[in-house]
Amino acid sequence: MWAWARNHLSKVPRAWTRSRLARSPPVVTTETSEKITPVTSNPESGGHIFTLSEARYFVPCSGDSLNLTVPLTQDFGLVTVITLQPGIRHPKVTADWVRPIIEAYKNNDDVFSHDFLATVIFYGTDKRHVQFADDAREYLTQLGNKHVIFMPATSPTLWPGPYALVKGKLRNVWKLVDDSNGTCMVTLKPQLGNADTFASFDRIGSDDKFPMFCLSSRIQAQAAYDSPLAGLRIIVKDNIHLKGTKTSVGNRAFYNAYPPRQDTAECIQSLLSQGIVVAGKAKMNSFGNWEEPLEYIDYPAPWNPRADRYQSPGGSSSGCAAAVAAYECIDIAIGTDTWGSVTRPALWCGCFGLRPSIGAVSPVGVEPYCQLWDTAGILARDLQKLSQFANFWLDPKALEKHPKSPSSLIWPVDYWHIIDPAQVDIAWKFAEHIESALDVACSKAPNAQCYDAYHNCDDFRSRHWDQFGCAPYVSPPNRRMWAFAKDITKEQRDADFAKMDVFERWVNDTVLGGVNANALVIMPLESMTPRYRDESPTFKRPPQEGVNALALGPVMRSPVLAVPIAEIPYHSRITEMTEKLPFAVAIMGRPGSDLKLLESMHTVWKKAGLATTVKTGKAMF
Repeated sequence: MWAWARNHLSKVPRAWTRSRLARSPPVVTTETSEKITPVTSNPESGGHIFTLSEARYFVPCSGDSLNLTVPLTQDFGLVTVITLQPGIRHPKVTADWVRPIIEAYKNNDDVFSHDFLATVIFYGTDKRHVQFADDAREYLTQLGNKHVIFMPATSPTLWPGPYALVKGKLRNVWKLVDDSNGTCMVTLKPQLGNADTFASFDRIGSDDKFPMFCLSSRIQAQAAYDSPLAGLRIIVKDNIHLKGTKTSVGNRAFYNAYPPRQDTAECIQSLLSQGIVVAGKAKMNSFGNWEEPLEYIDYPAPWNPRADRYQSPGGSSSGCAAAVAAYECIDIAIGTDTWGSVTRPALWCGCFGLRPSIGAVSPVGVEPYCQLWDTAGILARDLQKLSQFANFWLDPKALEKHPKSPSSLIWPVDYWHIIDPAQVDIAWKFAEHIESALDVACSKAPNAQCYDAYHNCDDFRSRHWDQFGCAPYVSPPNRRMWAFAKDITKEQRDADFAKMDVFERWVNDTVLGGVNANALVIMPLESMTPRYRDESPTFKRPPQEGVNALALGPVMRSPVLAVPIAEIPYHSRITEMTEKLPFAVAIMGRPGSDLKLLESMHTVWKKAGLATTVKTGKAMF
């Protein structure tokens, strides 16, 4: 996907354009055209909306667009720009030359369709310096082409990809996709160039219930940025600040208490220069505390697309995981994890989830829960894409420079004894895959966060009293957590953290010592049984005694990767049919071994013949 863009466009200058073309007028080779009229055109709403093959598109007004003039008199039309490599005085455009470009556009960009070939602009030189073969003209005509234009190179540059023509002016075009699973608090306009201020896309979807994702062309991003990540679309959890937007942390009172943020979180800033597009801010459990769907009060819980679609999405990065599992147009979601807030929703929504080593991602600009264990994390459908993203995103200073290959695999018996035996068998078979692929042996190995969760909200509580003259509303799980934590003194909290330090040293010395110094640990996340979104939870949740499987990675400051390995059949009381729940396990590596952990798991998947991607929708495989 990215290799083609780099090879084809490697010599194109890197600059973003909004101005008019300043050179001599381009030469138009054909003159007849069929006018295309948008289904909906409402300039007062900030642009035009039109429909192609049941897909909807939005063309922003000139203030948000290119505003380039093209010598055609159509009121509205569709355009594809194809770049001619500069430096070739007499390029020859043949069917064999243009066909793979069009096919790559179609395969790599979900915004592009053949409808945009109605007008084709070959950008880079004028007609006098081009040999336009008859077979190229015939090929484009078969695909619906009416106009061919040759346009000389200008500064700034016009990037390849799909556009709209509105009253003779070329404008960006964005595809609209309903957030029908209700995963996001707000969707965002695509950033133009290196703009660092975000703006919401304030339009409701076709069913008038959910916002719409507004998708820019991947082709343009891949051409404009010399990065293998260019064109990726991500969403971020709504406890991560984006400049120009408000942060809710899943709580209406918090949202009302703070103005739009003045800065973007450091972990997101580093992505913008790579051509990555932030498409929205995802819903979450309020304040990052564990909530099930009935406990979402201020904002409805996102809908998990898996199984009968009425299962819990997990949390607290619930919207992130649900979006990745639901939408092909979203490649990566950035969540946060304290005690399983990335890995647990990865389990319930059936996707890959990486909780990085502590220190591998900057916490600046992220609302804290428990700073000692907080980290941003990654959710994705594609293990290889997750690895590629992590390789750029994680701070190399926090990673091992020369990580060693895994030395062994540890099966912590105490964690697995509470899991359904049939699911244990599935996990054990996967452990055998790890043994075989990595040539390692598997051996069995026989409440401090609450203080921070309460006191990190001191400013919010005080601000709400000052602004509104009353205490803020928080959901019942947060009230229970705050009531529990309110009487914990700082001395008690520090003493509990000291106990965690003792536990960490014990694990390192006893479990991970000697031949197990570079061991992987395979752990359960939860025993999977139906957890319907209309049922009140009855199971025990934090705060609780001891260090459970979800907490081991944070306490050890280690990377943990949730990997979906199977589907568990059950009879759904919703559909009255057999459905399949996702099943995933967690793999923990030593601190700083994040990239080696990902590399090792990719090796396991490849040698075992397992699919490194999961599908969107009801079923993973």
